[in-house]
Amino acid sequence: MKIARYAFNPLNRTLAASPAFLKNASRLDSMEYQIIRQLRADYGEITITEEKSNRKTPAMIRFAQMEKHISQCRDAKERLERFNKIKALSQIQNSPYQYVVTWFMENYANYSEQPQFDADGFLIVKTKAEMEAAGRTAADDKSDNTERSVAV
Repeated sequence: MKIARYAFNPLNRTLAASPAFLKNASRLDSMEYQIIRQLRADYGEITITEEKSNRKTPAMIRFAQMEKHISQCRDAKERLERFNKIKALSQIQNSPYQYVVTWFMENYANYSEQPQFDADGFLIVKTKAEMEAAGRTAADDKSDNTERSVAV
């Protein structure tokens, strides 16, 4: 059994828990209930707060919105064919919607950012790997600058 997310700060005796953790904790036979019970036994009175989700995936992107976004890209026909194949493959998954959204956010990671267009007016898309590589490059540049300043 998987335990839902939580974090406990012993200094101020605060438990920050996900909504799933709090829901599970309402059942006496759950592991989450036992965790809260043990924390109260060890630390006395504790404050329990619900942590807010910091998902980077925009909430509930509809398939139509994904299709519209993809249709603005160069090679839209091929991209839409791939998208439709992913939607078809998703039907055998436990969560078809999540399967498609995960694929979409991997391949169109800059979806929620300000759109940028190329010289021909097509939407510029970046994959998650490209975005991470660009982030590492920027971080590497900063570390190179600090190393140079320290060495001088």
